Amino acid sequence: MELHQLKSFYYVATNLNFSRAAEIVSLSQPAVSRQIDSLERHFGLDLFYRIGKRIELTDAGRRLLYYAEQILQLSEQTEKSMLSLKNVNEGELTIGAGTTVGNYVLSPLILEFEKLYPKIQTKLIIANTSTIEEKIKNGSIDIVVIAKSEPHSDLMVEPIFEDEILPLASADYFKNIIRATTISDLSNEVFLLREQGSNTRENIDLLMDKHNFKPKKVIELGTNEAIKHSILRGHGIGFLSKFTTQLEIDHQLLYPIQINERCKRQFSAIYHKGRYTSPIIFTFTSFLKDCIHNYSRMG
Repeated sequence: MELHQLKSFYYVATNLNFSRAAEIVSLSQPAVSRQIDSLERHFGLDLFYRIGKRIELTDAGRRLLYYAEQILQLSEQTEKSMLSLKNVNEGELTIGAGTTVGNYVLSPLILEFEKLYPKIQTKLIIANTSTIEEKIKNGSIDIVVIAKSEPHSDLMVEPIFEDEILPLASADYFKNIIRATTISDLSNEVFLLREQGSNTRENIDLLMDKHNFKPKKVIELGTNEAIKHSILRGHGIGFLSKFTTQLEIDHQLLYPIQINERCKRQFSAIYHKGRYTSPIIFTFTSFLKDCIHNYSRMG
């Protein structure tokens, strides 16, 4: 069974006329008749009743028409999809990101990306890092940008940029700890931290474990903004990405505490390597690297 035979059958079946079908598929009427004969021999079934000059579909013909319509539609969609892959300026891209990079880095950059590539439809899904990791592993999104990923044989990890998690205080709070130079100098302070499952929290926990440090008290808050507002109100020391707080630091609303222990992390673009990778993914990662590089140079 050939696709062109199904196409001829479809137009004969929907028009109940060999001549009309021949015009549509740009073949002679005898050629269309030979294709129908070939299909009937292939299945060993009559597809049409011949009643004088009229034709009607048999039960087998009606059933084949149902499947032929679906096959031809799928064939057309496949053609369009494959052709679109030749043009990296057109298509769809679903991006996943953790809350820090999603809200403060990717959101504004995706708007710029869509200006450059208006025919690429982008969708950004933001959640904590552990949730986003599951989504890329189960294939529900095309690419993720997160600060870490467990080794996985099916995933390609491409480093994009470096970030630093800063200990921060309000202006008044900072005056009382201005002499702090190590994390141990902060043992009597209240720490405002993200929830478990957040990569920001994971990195701070690793830092504290490495230096056998435990603060007087930890208050767990579910968003970067909640931590930021709590710092500004003087409720304690918060740990946040430099990307989320650069504006407040520049305007001297938040003050980085200059301790010796640094907390840096690498953000990477992660996508499946075991399946076909759309050129749109490479277009996006290249765009992202260029933007971050330009940002770093300005910073």
